[in-house]
Amino acid sequence: NFEHSLVAAMLRKCLALTCALSGASALTVRPMVRSGLSVCRPALRMMCAEAAPAEPAPAAKKEPAAEVEEVPPFALLDVRVGKIVKAWAHPESEKLWCEQIDVGEKDEEGNVVPREIASGLRAYYPTADLLEGRSVLVVCNLKEAKLAGFKSNGMVLCASNEDKSDVKFVDPPADSQPGERVVCEGMVAPPATSNQMKKKKLMDKAAAELRAVDGVACFRNVPLGTAAGQCTTPITAGTIN
Repeated sequence: NFEHSLVAAMLRKCLALTCALSGASALTVRPMVRSGLSVCRPALRMMCAEAAPAEPAPAAKKEPAAEVEEVPPFALLDVRVGKIVKAWAHPESEKLWCEQIDVGEKDEEGNVVPREIASGLRAYYPTADLLEGRSVLVVCNLKEAKLAGFKSNGMVLCASNEDKSDVKFVDPPADSQPGERVVCEGMVAPPATSNQMKKKKLMDKAAAELRAVDGVACFRNVPLGTAAGQCTTPITAGTIN
């Protein structure tokens, strides 16, 4: 009859809309003539509930990744106490001293094998006798560099005042021995390789935070030193490189 046909039409429209929303295929609805609207209404509720899309499961919460503490760049430098055993003026540069520095390295027979290093210090230390016999700090894990044709295997650390008009060596403690590693308290790690030093620009990163503070060599305001004490410099305030 008319009432049943009307209910069936309403059911078909409801199912068509629900299927379109859920991606389900269309279903055929036949009118139920036995019980009138009291039968159709429960059927409508049941079919709409079956066709409705399921609620999506809540996304699992991701735990925040643990922060990895970065190794301070100075801790990756192989800074050692060195002793200048010989110094001579570079024959082709007015700025460079050529030096042989004992950094504790020896051959198989136990003989000292000094490193050859070039330093641009002639404007600040005009004669070789101001260098020879002096204890210094040497960065030993840099890649070999050619300075005016001279193969340099390391770098001597010096402090300078703010306008760079004065440059002085950073001095290790008096009782330190050649080859002894210079560290910063609480920042000790195995030295980086020379390739890592170059690729990650570790020397530049460390130098950006090296300072002379009241005549003491510091990294991030923490003094550098050996078992014999702190490293010092005549420059009371300035940068270190």
